[in-house]
Amino acid sequence: MGRMYDSHVDTPAPSEYQLELMRERMYAFIFPNVPQTDGEKEAFEKAAAWQYEHDYSIMQRLSEDIPEGAQSFRIGDFQMAFKDGVLEYRLTRRNVCPSAYGLLLRTGLLYRGVEGRLPYAAD
Repeated sequence: MGRMYDSHVDTPAPSEYQLELMRERMYAFIFPNVPQTDGEKEAFEKAAAWQYEHDYSIMQRLSEDIPEGAQSFRIGDFQMAFKDGVLEYRLTRRNVCPSAYGLLLRTGLLYRGVEGRLPYAAD
């Protein structure tokens, strides 16, 4: 698996709509988990913001440099090829922001155990 670098440039604040879209991508990434505690919800929001910055930064680099993951590049009749998953919209381990991944992992939101990650509340 290729190495995804944590890429962040000065990013304009996202609109609520952009954050809503990013949250949905993050929910799909952590599925079937759902942030439940205040700590998990805070970590999830931070991870979504970091992922937005990460994706924005990559798009900025696309307009400035030859991006990471490029497999070929041709100047005449401009052409560029990318490794699988580099520009994929669905978040995967390959394209998720490494800092967001670490935060989600540390807070238990990536645990996919059958019995869940939180003890059952007393009835």
